Amino acid sequence: MKKILLISLLFSACSHKSNNSDAVVKARAKEQTVMSENKYPGIDFASKKDLACGMPLSAGVDDTAHYGGKIYGFCSTECKDTFLKDPAKYLAKK
Repeated sequence: MKKILLISLLFSACSHKSNNSDAVVKARAKEQTVMSENKYPGIDFASKKDLACGMPLSAGVDDTAHYGGKIYGFCSTECKDTFLKDPAKYLAKK
């Protein structure tokens, strides 16, 4: 009886794991689709990363800011707003 219970638990765990891996595959596919969308094609950004949080711009640019005659890309409006509060602070880190 214990063997049957143990085997049924293993099968249920395996099927649960399979469902999770399917969800992970679908999430990664969706992430790739989102990341491949370029909202700002052809723009040459002054930095290759979000200066506020450090995320690479290759992961996606959601907002931009013009400062000192240059265009900076940001992963979010929040990061852009943080940068604009004290641009010199973030440009010094660059």
